[in-house]
Amino acid sequence: MTITSLRGWLKDPETPAGEKALYAAVALTFFSLPLGTAPSILAGALSLAIWLFSGMAIKKRRIYLMPYWWPVFALMLLPWIGMFYTQDTTGIGMDYAEKTYYWLFGMSVAAISFQYFSASRLVQAFMLGLGINVFAAIVQMVFHLNDKYGHHRGLGPDYSTLSAYLIVGIMMAVFFLNRQNVMKIRIAIVGLIALYFFHFVILQSRASYIAFIILVPFIGYTFFRRHKLIKTVALCILIPCLMSLSPIVRDRAALTVKQVAHHLSAKDGSAWGERYSVQQDRFYMWNRALKIIAGNPLIGVGTGGYSTVLQREGSDPGAPMIAHPHNNVLYMGVSFGVIGIAVLFWFLAVTLLNGWRRRKTASGYMLLSVVSVMTVTGFFNTQMLDVGTAFLLSLTVGLRPALEWSHRNG
Repeated sequence: MTITSLRGWLKDPETPAGEKALYAAVALTFFSLPLGTAPSILAGALSLAIWLFSGMAIKKRRIYLMPYWWPVFALMLLPWIGMFYTQDTTGIGMDYAEKTYYWLFGMSVAAISFQYFSASRLVQAFMLGLGINVFAAIVQMVFHLNDKYGHHRGLGPDYSTLSAYLIVGIMMAVFFLNRQNVMKIRIAIVGLIALYFFHFVILQSRASYIAFIILVPFIGYTFFRRHKLIKTVALCILIPCLMSLSPIVRDRAALTVKQVAHHLSAKDGSAWGERYSVQQDRFYMWNRALKIIAGNPLIGVGTGGYSTVLQREGSDPGAPMIAHPHNNVLYMGVSFGVIGIAVLFWFLAVTLLNGWRRRKTASGYMLLSVVSVMTVTGFFNTQMLDVGTAFLLSLTVGLRPALEWSHRNG
């Protein structure tokens, strides 16, 4: 029987104190994610310490032998293998290799005894932290306390990461709304969705705007129970209209139109990335990445090698230093060749399939939502390297054992 109340969780005599402490630390980690990097790292470190020193890392070792962990271990191993042949001269490679420790946070989550503790509460802890951060952002707006980039992030991480969080928050709020029959709670959830949406459209993340619009059909399909097609089409029309009410969204859309016009009229090679242009920096990153992959197709140029090779072989000596190609697939291809791309697709296939099969549970839908958002936004940013997105991805993958308990208990 899952312990869902705080009193039951504290007083349950059958559950060891270490299990309770781990669950509390993980819940704090989920809650802290939207509130900044430092709080979440500290909470995650606490969960790791409990996981290691309580002996659960060894006691629960059978969990890590399950097939769904294999692509995770491959993702952890590749950056260290890439250090043996990297062409990096900047030190970025070691930084990228060290970031593989994020996956340990997910392993600590997987050690939770989900037959006793609710995975839904962990998801809701993340949503609560996200809601609190919205209020912090509103305070920033009211008192004109936006950061140096003009963003109202509240206490949260960078705008790209926070935008991805908000999409996940909206998707999970819709999930709980669809399963709630109490009118007062439904109204509260709708209010929460409105808060998330408001914060989302005041952040300047075009990649997340596109990702959200792409994911709206999926949200409609999983929410509506009757007349799915008609209602989903209506939702796909409504959401962009609502987004256009934000002057920030309109400004970013106007900038996009301007850059597309530049792209269509440019004649100096910058349009398709042959030369660097501030208007088309992504095209330059992607163009160069594809050329590097073509020259090193099997194993790539090693961990962090993109920046060094780009500076050495790039067609534009005036381009600034670029650490990565701002695309998950291209990053894996540049760094580890077709092997890296294959491992990434393996990981995405396994996690998306697991989430889809258990999409009627909170943990399954959370896994499906997070991986979907990271996949789509990963076409425009290297989310695998960002602290916030990699952290959330790891924690959510750690919920995978909860899917079995949710399935067994209906």
